[in-house]
Amino acid sequence: MTPDGVIVQRIENPSPAQIDASVELFSNLMKDDGVMKSLTGGDITLLPLMGRAMLAAGIAEGEYYAATDDNRQLLGFLMTMPPGRDLFDSETQRNLGLREFMEKLSDAGKEYYQTTYMSRFPGFVAQCIGPKGKTESFWIHMVMIDHEHQRKGSIAKALIGLVREKAIRIGAPVALSTTTPTNAIIYQKIGFELKGQMIMPSPWEEWPLYVFFAPLPSYSRKLFRHDYSDIV
Repeated sequence: MTPDGVIVQRIENPSPAQIDASVELFSNLMKDDGVMKSLTGGDITLLPLMGRAMLAAGIAEGEYYAATDDNRQLLGFLMTMPPGRDLFDSETQRNLGLREFMEKLSDAGKEYYQTTYMSRFPGFVAQCIGPKGKTESFWIHMVMIDHEHQRKGSIAKALIGLVREKAIRIGAPVALSTTTPTNAIIYQKIGFELKGQMIMPSPWEEWPLYVFFAPLPSYSRKLFRHDYSDIV
């Protein structure tokens, strides 16, 4: 159930102000997450550039969903790629900020992507959900809820629910990964199956990786059967 006064919807063409607000929310929420030290090559000031590149690519060829209040203030957002697509899988997407971000990475950061992240992350996901599991699913890349509303209702559940409804219509699963134990618990409680976990090595800070999968129709049955508004 969506909290009173909160609107959740897909926005196909978010305004520059909405994108800016999403980048700011992403940066504020992720700046202390150990994974971001690694994915920014130790330079956390690159986080907004990284977030903007991801959002631009996802908006262009994926799907962006937002939760706002009565004053149109952003409370949270979700970005997913639909089945058959992947983030940064086209020149169009890569030209929307990824190249600029990669150019500004330190040499150590570029090496981390080449020798560790890109060599381990895709393989581990394939090990967990199958070689085509990621691209045959709605893979959720970003779920960001502002601190004030993270535990005051079901905003995350409502955003994921919009993706779930579309997945049900076309018969596709939903999958994602997370890097915090707290989120790992929450995703399991709202119907996702934990398919695997590992510790990713890093010269900056090791970080945990959890991979989740929500096959149909069990995913829809569990979400309809329970109310998790107290945890998300």
